[in-house]
Amino acid sequence: MTKEFLSMRVEDKYFGDINVDKSSSREIMDTYKDNWSACLLYRNKQLTRQLEDYQKVTALVGCSSSLMVAMGQLLCLHQKPAYGIVRDEAEWHSLFIVIDLLYGGCLLETLASFCLSAQELRLCYLIRARLTNKTIALLFNITPRSVLKSKQRIKSKLSLSGSDSFDRYIQQC
Repeated sequence: MTKEFLSMRVEDKYFGDINVDKSSSREIMDTYKDNWSACLLYRNKQLTRQLEDYQKVTALVGCSSSLMVAMGQLLCLHQKPAYGIVRDEAEWHSLFIVIDLLYGGCLLETLASFCLSAQELRLCYLIRARLTNKTIALLFNITPRSVLKSKQRIKSKLSLSGSDSFDRYIQQC
């Protein structure tokens, strides 16, 4: 065999034309194939995240003004919690809808059979939104210890064992 047959010309996007023999060309192609697969996998993950974000946004596009207000209230609860941010029952209902949209599922349906009071249901939704005991206490104008006691009462109503995490249970409903 001639030397011309054993070598081939490879054009590389970054390095220009390269002369290589066939044994090293297979290694180069395998490397490119592995890199290409890794790039495709990474891009697929990026696009999946973007699609999930897009689906959340499109779900919110048709929202009424009361739901937009509730989204603003939820943002305030996370950034600058204060007593009186949520003023009436209609605002609480809108906040429940927004939390269900953003955190998935419908907590109200899951907890309906446990006969929770309106205040207990509000507490569960705020836990679902991952607010701290201190933040919830500010919103309800009570002490963080009272929030903890309320959580313990709800935990017993839900028949959770002592080793179960109430917050984790509510966040995963």
